[in-house]
Amino acid sequence: MKRFFAVLLMLALVLSAGSIQALAHESSAEAHERAMLRLLDTAWEGLESVEKEMLTSSADPRDVTLAVYKAALASPYVDEGSLTGLTRKAFSFRVSGMLCRYDYAARNARHISSVSAEMLESAEEALRVSGQKNGPSDLDVLIVGPFYGIDANFTNQYRNEARSITDVTGGSFTVLSSSNATGPAIAAAFPDAGIVVFDSHGSGGYLCLTTTEGITSEDYLNDWASSAGDSAYIDGRYIQHHVPRRLPNSMVWMAMCEGMILSNHGQTGAALLEAGAGCVYGYSQEVTFGGDYRYEAHFWNNMKYNDTTVAEAFDAMTEELGYWDPLMSSAYGSAWPVVMSPVDPYPSDPDSHQTVHCDWRLFGAELDPVALESFTLSPDPLAVYQGTSSVIRFGATPDNANQYELNWQSEDEGVATVAGNAHTARVTGVTVGTTRIRCEVNAAGLGSCTAYCEVNVLPYPDIDEALNVEGGSLDFTSTQHPWETVILDDRIAARSGNAGVNSSTSTLQLTLSMEAGETLTFDWMVSSERFDKLGFFVNNSLYGDYIAGAVDWSTVVYTAPSTGSYTFEWRYVKDVNINSLDDCGYVDNVLYSGDEGPSVLLGDVDGSGTVNANDALLLMRYVLGLVEETDLDLSVGDYDGDGSVNANDALTIMRFALGLL
Repeated sequence: MKRFFAVLLMLALVLSAGSIQALAHESSAEAHERAMLRLLDTAWEGLESVEKEMLTSSADPRDVTLAVYKAALASPYVDEGSLTGLTRKAFSFRVSGMLCRYDYAARNARHISSVSAEMLESAEEALRVSGQKNGPSDLDVLIVGPFYGIDANFTNQYRNEARSITDVTGGSFTVLSSSNATGPAIAAAFPDAGIVVFDSHGSGGYLCLTTTEGITSEDYLNDWASSAGDSAYIDGRYIQHHVPRRLPNSMVWMAMCEGMILSNHGQTGAALLEAGAGCVYGYSQEVTFGGDYRYEAHFWNNMKYNDTTVAEAFDAMTEELGYWDPLMSSAYGSAWPVVMSPVDPYPSDPDSHQTVHCDWRLFGAELDPVALESFTLSPDPLAVYQGTSSVIRFGATPDNANQYELNWQSEDEGVATVAGNAHTARVTGVTVGTTRIRCEVNAAGLGSCTAYCEVNVLPYPDIDEALNVEGGSLDFTSTQHPWETVILDDRIAARSGNAGVNSSTSTLQLTLSMEAGETLTFDWMVSSERFDKLGFFVNNSLYGDYIAGAVDWSTVVYTAPSTGSYTFEWRYVKDVNINSLDDCGYVDNVLYSGDEGPSVLLGDVDGSGTVNANDALLLMRYVLGLVEETDLDLSVGDYDGDGSVNANDALTIMRFALGLL
């Protein structure tokens, strides 16, 4: 009994220390946030001074972009090897992991003309809708126009269209323009509208804003937003993870360039659909103002006056005006309209004519109130790696329920933080450990109730864990421009490390002694421009062909022709210039047929690969009946070897973790 109470006392001390650390973490997190954003400002100061000097000398856009690119390459604040996607007017880079984008066209559109405050106020006054909104309505229109009044190329086209739509539907419209179109303001207004128009510049699926207000370092780190100095870009994932509730079957018209560009793979559209949108429209390339205006007028006239579906309006529009931007004479490099909906996935080739199936109608967009009858949280428990994020989904019954509100909280923000909305919560692992996410539900019919989801934060996987199949034990090496662990497509993989580094090679190596007939199997993928390439080498000879461009996951099998030593290398080779897409190669699921698997690590009940305090705490929770047997590996739990798994094993593991054994 003394031993049992000793364990409880130790756990109480550990948990108390954790609470103190959580309080310290809260204040340090705020300081860290400020420091990260200051670092962004400092990095951009140097780049903007180079840009200003080039603009003063009347350099053309390509020379300005190249000069800023070289400045970023030399900047001590820009992450080494992070520069990618260089074109004549744009490129991307990272500052301490935070995504940034330089886009000459978007940044310097603001200098095209000067519109007086009086003119802007007069224009806005003419567009204001009389009366006040009587609560959210699916027939309302939201116009997001960050560059309205800043770039003279933007006109009243969409404000006039909004008025026309609301005249027909009886709804009203809201304009978020200039610096009022902040990220948080856009996310807050999104669920109040059945139609949303992005009346702005865009790049790579990101909407250009004229302000950074409300954008956090977490947004930049998650790629939901990218910094552009004194302005920012956001994509659909930012909106998805910041909207206060589910979207009301909205129709989103992205009147901006590259909303559906291939390198974006439709992630903005997918995120908005997941957030509740019924349809998302965008372009594969840079679209002209006039071309989009023609498409928009034709499309919405059919929706308003002929009561057509999106599919019918899209077909009529492209049949009359053409498959690509009607103001462009050639299909090459032209913007092609693209639709995503629950029945229209992102097309394999966005630069081609699409067959659209979406049956969304303007007069069928309004949703009747539907009460929430029951709900689930999944997955439960949730496993998330330290420094990464994963999603808890709120499963509503019926699935079209909309009469409820959610409040998400973490019981220990020192272990994991949470940000949620009406359908998902994104959990970010902070430190290795276990906590719970609390979901408070307020719903008509159910009243107020609370559900919990357990979260286990695991150590971020190393390169060997990323490359091996589950249970594999192969040892890999990578030196210059080393490969790194990345989590994507619901898999843990390895990614080459020389993105943006011209005339370089990133090599991953594995050496094995193999018997004749044994095999080495792996998955690989590449996302690059056509002259950068990924190759697989056996004893310094290329096996098969290089892969380049946008090549999805495929499997390669190598069979040893004879018994001997084999050195395998995966090489991502970059040429002297031009970066495109992700600018890297990926490798995963490496399997050697003769691999016997890892040795058993006694006490590693959470399967993390190390024995630490988390194993002791998890095992004690099992002993106390707080977690199920399926949540841990009991085969390595009998640490003292007495034939049973009990509190003494948890205490012994804790002593080992604290260095007392």
